[in-house]
Amino acid sequence: KGIMPITEVWDDTGIMYSIPNDISAVREGKLSPLAIKRPAPVLNQVKHTKKVDKEGENRPFQIQSILNQGAGIYGVTGEMGSGGNWEIASYIKNGGAIFLNNSKKGEATAAKRNFQKAGLQSIARWRPRTFRWDRVKNIPIEERMANPFQHRNVCEDPEVCNALSQKGVDPNDVYCPQCSVYTVCQERGYLSQYAALQNSLIKISSIPQLYVDPKHTKFTDEILKGVDENVLIWLMDNMQVYDLFFKCALSRKVIEEWRVNWEGNVLGNFARALLNVLEISDKPHSDAIKRVRATVQGFELLEDEIVRQMCEINVRGRVVPGRVDDPDTGEALARFTVQFECGSFAYIPIDNNCENQLKKLRLPIFSPPYFVPNEDMKIPMRVTEATELGILDTKSEQSIQQLPTVSENPNWTVWHQLKCFFANFKQDTNAPMRWDDEVLQFWMPPVRHPSVKRLLLVSPTVSEQHLRRVFPDQEIEIIKNQPTVWLTGNKVFQLRSGDYTLEKIMNFDNSWDAFGLSTTAWRIFMGIRDEIERAPKVKHAIITFKPLINRLQDFIEKENVCFLTHFKGTDWQKNDFEAAQVIWIVGTPYPYPSTIWRQAQILYGNDDEPLLYESETETSRYKDERVQSVSEQRAIHLLTQIIGRVGLDHCKDKTIMLISSLMLPDITDRPETVLFDWEDFKIAGELGKLPETIATRQHFEAERSKLTAESSKEEVQRVLGCSVRQAYRVLERLRGGPLNVPFREQILSLLSNGAKKTAELVAAIDGHPTSVKNELKRLVDASEIVKVQRGVYALPEEKS
Repeated sequence: KGIMPITEVWDDTGIMYSIPNDISAVREGKLSPLAIKRPAPVLNQVKHTKKVDKEGENRPFQIQSILNQGAGIYGVTGEMGSGGNWEIASYIKNGGAIFLNNSKKGEATAAKRNFQKAGLQSIARWRPRTFRWDRVKNIPIEERMANPFQHRNVCEDPEVCNALSQKGVDPNDVYCPQCSVYTVCQERGYLSQYAALQNSLIKISSIPQLYVDPKHTKFTDEILKGVDENVLIWLMDNMQVYDLFFKCALSRKVIEEWRVNWEGNVLGNFARALLNVLEISDKPHSDAIKRVRATVQGFELLEDEIVRQMCEINVRGRVVPGRVDDPDTGEALARFTVQFECGSFAYIPIDNNCENQLKKLRLPIFSPPYFVPNEDMKIPMRVTEATELGILDTKSEQSIQQLPTVSENPNWTVWHQLKCFFANFKQDTNAPMRWDDEVLQFWMPPVRHPSVKRLLLVSPTVSEQHLRRVFPDQEIEIIKNQPTVWLTGNKVFQLRSGDYTLEKIMNFDNSWDAFGLSTTAWRIFMGIRDEIERAPKVKHAIITFKPLINRLQDFIEKENVCFLTHFKGTDWQKNDFEAAQVIWIVGTPYPYPSTIWRQAQILYGNDDEPLLYESETETSRYKDERVQSVSEQRAIHLLTQIIGRVGLDHCKDKTIMLISSLMLPDITDRPETVLFDWEDFKIAGELGKLPETIATRQHFEAERSKLTAESSKEEVQRVLGCSVRQAYRVLERLRGGPLNVPFREQILSLLSNGAKKTAELVAAIDGHPTSVKNELKRLVDASEIVKVQRGVYALPEEKS
């Protein structure tokens, strides 16, 4: 007696704990579980009225019903990895066609495999030029060109093609026609994919923002040739609303190119003006955007000339007399020749008829917009023209890097992007634009391709509020799919009484150099540790905040712990979920503030009311509900993804312990999900007894709801597990009498369950915050409570 077992000591801390008497009494059935002090619930158990889709029988009609509606944008909730496969398979079998654009390549591959398993064969997948390039790039080019595409690679020279694309040049126009395997490529290489997509019923790609970024217009136009727009649906799987916005970038290098190559011209002057306003330092963010806006507005009258020059290059040369006659008629076809600095030349046709005759003679031709004979000058021309005349060397990646950058699409140049940006974000304070001394970045709202009549966004979580912000002037429908059934033995226990942000898990209020775990977090991880050690044959996995990983390394040393990782590290842990039987998800993910701020600017940056980025110190909740909605949606999406990766629809006997009270659609409201308090887990003592403990607590809660003014004092004591005095107070309240519990009693009662922050005490006590804080000071001075840290209070024994 009096000896503390070693199992009750956290390694290397010297901190010991024992089972409180009230916990033991509840376990033995001698005391109501409601006697244990608990935080106020944030979530409430729902009545389960949802049906689950066991075989997909509720789904096949969904797509056809969408076709019969008139909306252009649909937000479809679909579980992780489902991709709407049931709906698509049924729709295709009934003669439909669909284009599935997945946000990740792995998901596109999985979708194609699932469709093939469903017996669908008319499938085409778009591959990038670099597909399987690593497998063949070391093979000599002569050998590859002699037997092209033998290793299922789609391009034999992707590095040159990609280099051209980065310079704003379409390789299909400039490079591919000169390639020695051009004809074969159209049959079974990269270029053959256009016809394959046009002729297939299921088209799959993984091109970011394919149908909402105008830079893809040419590609989209090509693959939509001959498509019946009335029966074609467009899906984007597992996306968030923010993924629809696309980033535009204007580098300092390109601006310098404009300044040098177009010196003395409109584009050169525009580039010089841009650099002048961007290089002003030590100014607020909104001032910089205001200066860029003013610069664009100042050049609007010269828009046509700026756009033309952004699509062209300047080539040095001179125009000299150089006559060429028609060999049949003897009439002059050209009187001048352009001599380019590189040694190439071209004839200037007299008129259109002469131009056609020169083409028949296979002579090089070019018509400069203006010229002065026998003078050195810069001659503007398109890259395709310069390539055809042999002026530009596009045969190697190194030579392409020396070329100036141009705009491929004359209808979507940098000028158009800037004008569109400032038209959408009319005020400067929260416009999503950044200059980091090398690149000007700004985020644009999606511009739906005109041929895409119906755009479906399929994701585990679709925020209707945010989707309407993205497409404010379009008709939108939100469709909630029936959830699939979870297999036998799978269940989720979700904490109902706290979001447990990083601030609540980590102890930031101390004077040490290193932060440690808060008292709340220490209790949680102690309980997890006990459960891991109690049943060595049960496999566990733990996912929590990244700063905690180093402090929990002793967990990973346990043989029955599959992995310990942070929220953003779950992608590469996918296979380990199969072995794990109990998955602990501890805390509510908290994205980097810079990410939240940028996404809030993207969604709400055009509001008249400026955004407020300040958060509450105690709860980390943003004071601006618009910013808070962005933070919560990201956390919901990430938690839903993690639970989806566990595979509850195809794996059995999985238990998820979700230590977060964030409402997750189709998870929190499932019949397999049970809400609990951490006090329930403490009473249960082990995971196997948790359902029984929760059921007992729920039984007493039901009895509590039935207490009336006529209930006896003994009945109140039994149900609530309270003292006689407290029972009288409850009855007094039920009978309509006043109930004035002194601040002192409320504070001591709350602290009996552990240390609390000032904000928690103020929120829980019925009274003015100033009065509560005054009472806290009085109790500290009287030594009835102690101030363990700045803004944190506890009972004296808690501190020891």
